[in-house]
Amino acid sequence: MIYNLYKQRGETPLECIQRFAKSKLGLKGEKMTYLGRLDPMAEGVLLMASGEDVQRKEEFLSLDKEYDFVSIFGFSTDTYDILGRIMRVEKIAEDPISLENQIRRVVSVYEGEREQKYPLYSSKGLALKKQNNSLAEDELPSKKITIHKINFHGLDALSNQELFGRLLMDISKVSGDFRQHEILVLWKEILLGSGSSHFNKKEISEKENQKYSDSVIVFGMIQK
Repeated sequence: MIYNLYKQRGETPLECIQRFAKSKLGLKGEKMTYLGRLDPMAEGVLLMASGEDVQRKEEFLSLDKEYDFVSIFGFSTDTYDILGRIMRVEKIAEDPISLENQIRRVVSVYEGEREQKYPLYSSKGLALKKQNNSLAEDELPSKKITIHKINFHGLDALSNQELFGRLLMDISKVSGDFRQHEILVLWKEILLGSGSSHFNKKEISEKENQKYSDSVIVFGMIQK
């Protein structure tokens, strides 16, 4: 049977399935699998199959999907989301009109069919890394994807305090071991300039050692 579940923010797909299975007595002893993954930070529709329908998994993995998300400019992490180790910090353009025009130009480039590498910290990337003991980013496999449309919703500016508050709220919802404490320490160090840090400051530039100014820009898009 195919089920339409709602994964809560902070849950892993496995935790979502386990929570659902506890409420359905008829699923006891049944084979179950999720039909596509959502990261712990994501919330929304998670399809699940049970029983004989577990064998139909491939049918659902190629379905079109729609995402609504927010990006933070001026930072990059090793996982491409806020749960990753901060690898780079940059000052961004202060003129919102200029920045918005740049974003619109870049967004148009990503629409259409393209080859996309699996992230190093994706389930596939981690499996290959474990299998080969190590794995460089240029060794990651890729797959062909199609982005039908990206809708840009606009820009917003947050102070360092506001941004850290949102990060604290979202990261604290994540269960399991995803380096949450370490990552929050890093964000606090960068944004507020206080507290200790576990990262090697020799690995970041002089800019990254400075307290980041209150001009963090975020934006939202829908991707199909």
